[in-house]
Amino acid sequence: MLDELFRADLETWKQFLTERWYVLAIALVVVLLVVKVVKTVVKWLLVAVIVIGMLLYSGYSLEDLRVDRLKELGGQIREKAVATLTREVLEAMAGEASEAVYTAGEDGSFTVKSASLVITGRIGEAEVHVSYLGAPLGRVKVDETIGSFIDRAKSGS
Repeated sequence: MLDELFRADLETWKQFLTERWYVLAIALVVVLLVVKVVKTVVKWLLVAVIVIGMLLYSGYSLEDLRVDRLKELGGQIREKAVATLTREVLEAMAGEASEAVYTAGEDGSFTVKSASLVITGRIGEAEVHVSYLGAPLGRVKVDETIGSFIDRAKSGS
């Protein structure tokens, strides 16, 4: 287990020390107290136990802080957030389609506005720009849902 601990990259150690500096400080104070108070071989056993305990504790924490695992976790969180946001946007499209206002520009552009959605694009293009609750979501391909939302807004305006 200790060999895995020492194979951890320097960035992981830095992150551990910046986030858990107080554990290291407490361990150092305890070691200094043990060295000053205890005068026998037991002193060195206590110091060894404290040092090994710190290494094992930091090793466990370092494993949790592995950069590749953090990237994987970040990717999973991102996927869940995108899925949730997509579901909310689709629900908003379904609920607000009858209230959406379609505006066509002279240059071939159009805008569809509802209470929480704004869709802008050019007539005949395969992609539109979508904003949800004022936050831009980027360019999205026009699929059945978006196409029907635009068509319902057109017919309602």
